[in-house]
Amino acid sequence: MSEQIKKIFEEFSCSGKFVSAKPYGSGHINDTFRVQVDEEVEYILQRLNTGVFKDIPKLMQNKERVCQHIRNKLLRNKISDITRKYITYYYTPKGKPYYKDYDGNYWTLSLFIKGSKSYDVIPNAEIAYQIGSGLGEFENRIADFDATLLIETIPLFHNVPRRLNDLKNAIAKAEPERLEKSKELLEYLARFDQPMLELQRMRDEGILPLRVTHNDTKANNLLLDANDRPLCMIDLDTVMPGLVHYDFGDAIRSACNSAGEETRDENEVFFKMDFFEAFTKGFMEKARNQFTYKEKKTLAQGCVLMTYLQAVRFLTDYLDGDHYYPITYPEHNLQRTKVQVQLLKEIEKHYDHINKFIQQYC
Repeated sequence: MSEQIKKIFEEFSCSGKFVSAKPYGSGHINDTFRVQVDEEVEYILQRLNTGVFKDIPKLMQNKERVCQHIRNKLLRNKISDITRKYITYYYTPKGKPYYKDYDGNYWTLSLFIKGSKSYDVIPNAEIAYQIGSGLGEFENRIADFDATLLIETIPLFHNVPRRLNDLKNAIAKAEPERLEKSKELLEYLARFDQPMLELQRMRDEGILPLRVTHNDTKANNLLLDANDRPLCMIDLDTVMPGLVHYDFGDAIRSACNSAGEETRDENEVFFKMDFFEAFTKGFMEKARNQFTYKEKKTLAQGCVLMTYLQAVRFLTDYLDGDHYYPITYPEHNLQRTKVQVQLLKEIEKHYDHINKFIQQYC
């Protein structure tokens, strides 16, 4: 494998001779390697999942455009050490920001940001604040970028009708045993089917503006420095047009789950209000001036929407035979669904407080 990685790495124009490579990160979708060379610099080499992402050239065009926009804004504002605050991609001699191997795999190479770190699990409210601040700064940096210049790398990614249709199709062909085990979860989630169409309607009618959104804002997609100060968002594969509710809601879903989405005991799950308040404070301090009044008035709905959608996606995959999310035991996706449903119940219970806290920034 190391020899294969070396050959792929050498297809890109960059400095240093290959020394070693090892798997890196905790992502589920792409294969990621940290590459060491005979110089101080290090790189991230990634094999993109063509089963999930159907148009890699356009995906890379999205990432390049967003990173170039951020770079230009940092330069205009005379920010120091800017290469630590956006992702630098490298090119092949043919001028492509990706390499396609003989097996049809697409690879990308980017600069590894030394001295950076990320958190799979947020340890305390201060880190929650910093992560909120980092996401808010990302939203601030891309607020003036025209979202229509980007393609949807995963079409209808957060589209409720699409996800419900996928669930319906999975139910129709599910094994009876899996369907029986999902019965109570399906009944609970069905309560949200109509209310969750509201943000989609406001998006379709132009009541909520279309923005550039990250669409995968879990905590470990933000890099921080050694002092836990935000550097930049990574994993931009899903950067595309969307609503700010997607980014905020998904971040809250990830940050405020006391036990994490992989816990085997959903009874350990509760909504960490102190993390929510700290994250929201950091986020709003950086980005609230970019949002419309209507966006801020409806932002709490994003917390419900994104938790509901993640539950639907996990359950769909379980009923469909576990083809999308990697699993480590037979009912892994069923358990993931139970965790999201428990978190959704917690968000329901605390919704008035969540909404009231956000409204102080209107």
